[in-house]
Amino acid sequence: MTPPLSTLDPQLLEDVLASLEISPAPPGPGLLSALFARFNARVPFENATKIVRDVEIADPAAKPRTPVVFWRDHLELGAGGTCFARVAAFGALLSSLGFPCRIALGRVRQDFDHAALLVETPAGTVIADVGFPVPALLPARAGAVETPVHDLRVEETGRGWRVTYDGGVPEGPRELEVFAAPLPAEELATRWRATFARGSTFLSAVVLRVDRGERMLSFSRGELRVDDRHTRLTIPLAPPRARSLSEAFGVDEGVLARALEIAGDPDPASAAPTLTAYLETASGADAAFEAIASADGYRRMLEGLGRVDAGEPDDSSDGFRLAVRPEAPERTRTGRIDDGAGG
Repeated sequence: MTPPLSTLDPQLLEDVLASLEISPAPPGPGLLSALFARFNARVPFENATKIVRDVEIADPAAKPRTPVVFWRDHLELGAGGTCFARVAAFGALLSSLGFPCRIALGRVRQDFDHAALLVETPAGTVIADVGFPVPALLPARAGAVETPVHDLRVEETGRGWRVTYDGGVPEGPRELEVFAAPLPAEELATRWRATFARGSTFLSAVVLRVDRGERMLSFSRGELRVDDRHTRLTIPLAPPRARSLSEAFGVDEGVLARALEIAGDPDPASAAPTLTAYLETASGADAAFEAIASADGYRRMLEGLGRVDAGEPDDSSDGFRLAVRPEAPERTRTGRIDDGAGG
């Protein structure tokens, strides 16, 4: 039988709600939506605290950060957590406010490597997956939900629900599964402890992420990334990186510095910032590439940005170069963007 979720003592609950800037209210859809959105925006998905705790706590049974530890770390250090810790902490918050909910296991890369919350509402069961994290509350039934950064499809399976990501900037797994089966406390503890096994995904490199509504801010391997529905801005960070990351994500600089020291702090793949745009099209990859592979085709794609002129030929390849100039009176046309492609 699934055990009841733990609750927060009144003072800690008051402090948590104040940090999220949410007033106490009777449980309802409006409060649930506000809590979910504010949690994802204010409480980072981060594994720095996990990396540090794994080194500092010897007892495997004590390594998982319980909701009380999680929330105190958040209030004192701006910390968040990874999948199981986030789900348990958000579940304790909901339970303290009177929402009937329980933890469910799931799958991202393999069975039982994921957890999410199932919340019972008058309109039916809702999947509150702050563990991945999914950017929206999802009714636990087949359907589609549109968000500013992704479209999400829910399908019922023989053991629960499959959530698939459509559109948006491609990154990592594009689907996950949430299992409907009740979760005994012993199994949750076992699966949670397993995430601290040597070589586990979230012990090998420092990662951080927050959902800012219309954009995602994340960090991995020396690079800060800002993703929206159609673009990714990648900004290499100069070492030492702990201070910049603390300013960006609100996590204590000392915790980040210690985690980077333990896990390593590799240099980014590129020393220059890059902005990548992703075009959604119903055509296949070959047809989409063919449409922009010629100078005329690439010119058509750039139309609307400004006046597109042929640039100087690129003698180093059989490609082409186009210049995009702003549509403005001749006397103010001082800037341009050069864009080229080669075969």
